[in-house]
Amino acid sequence: MSWGRRPGGGMYGPVKDISAVGVSRGLSEDWYSSGSTSTSNRTEIKKGNFWDIIDNPLYEAAAGAAGYEWDAWIKEAKGKVGTGPNDGTTRVRATIKPGTPAGRRQTGTKKGGGFTYTDHPGTPAEYEWMTRDEADARGLDHEAAKTTRWRNKKTGKVTSEGNPYMGDDGSTVGGNNIFAHMQIKKLRKKWDEEHEELRDWGVHDEGIAEDLDGMNKWLTDIININDHLHPIIREGPKGEHYGIEGDIWEHYGLDQEPEPPKELDWDSYEKKMDLKVADKSTRTYSTPTGIQPIDLHGTDTDYSRFKE
Repeated sequence: MSWGRRPGGGMYGPVKDISAVGVSRGLSEDWYSSGSTSTSNRTEIKKGNFWDIIDNPLYEAAAGAAGYEWDAWIKEAKGKVGTGPNDGTTRVRATIKPGTPAGRRQTGTKKGGGFTYTDHPGTPAEYEWMTRDEADARGLDHEAAKTTRWRNKKTGKVTSEGNPYMGDDGSTVGGNNIFAHMQIKKLRKKWDEEHEELRDWGVHDEGIAEDLDGMNKWLTDIININDHLHPIIREGPKGEHYGIEGDIWEHYGLDQEPEPPKELDWDSYEKKMDLKVADKSTRTYSTPTGIQPIDLHGTDTDYSRFKE
């Protein structure tokens, strides 16, 4: 960035000092420093889940800006999603009753040999949410909750299920012939256009995830405070624009502390200007018909005749 930094702090031009903006909004004095802890905390603004940020002072400040009491919010959140990503208190989806697949089944034999078959529709599995410890104690199979999130751009509805027409390997699934496959590819593209992927915070509770979305936006707005500027304005004037080699601010000495004011060695009024002798103006002007001219240089000072 070409915008120079003023001696003693601050920036020349429209680019705002990100560190100062953050401090003005409640972040610590060293939040934008190059220290490992501060750098790690800032990294979690762009990536990191619930379990990463619960000890991050930046998110604590963001929560305060949103009106939350941090410790109380953390306690309530853990009550909903568990005390740790792999703890027994983490909620899982346990299988209460397995489902059965649909299909044809052999039901008996015909007279004279052979079998008879009947079609069975299958039955859905029954699930229940509980903690991992509870599922283990009951001997139930279980799986971790999906924490991925997609929002329908039109309705605003959030789902944890991704594109139903895309396989785990990213390929298009379904379609037993080329025409059906092409149709499914269109459905996949349409689904992608209608949805946006949200940040995965590693928790299945949408209320907690939405709170984190808000905190993250508050922090991101600070980090990206200069991003709305046009690149030319954001980068500032450069030496190359004016035929100057190197940094333009260094070239003109604007990166240095200004010198203190110097006392003038002459009196500008008495020695350089003589107001006793004035040159009479030779400029003339035309007076419109019917307008009484004013004697600017004479002795006539009675202007009452010009009053309405």
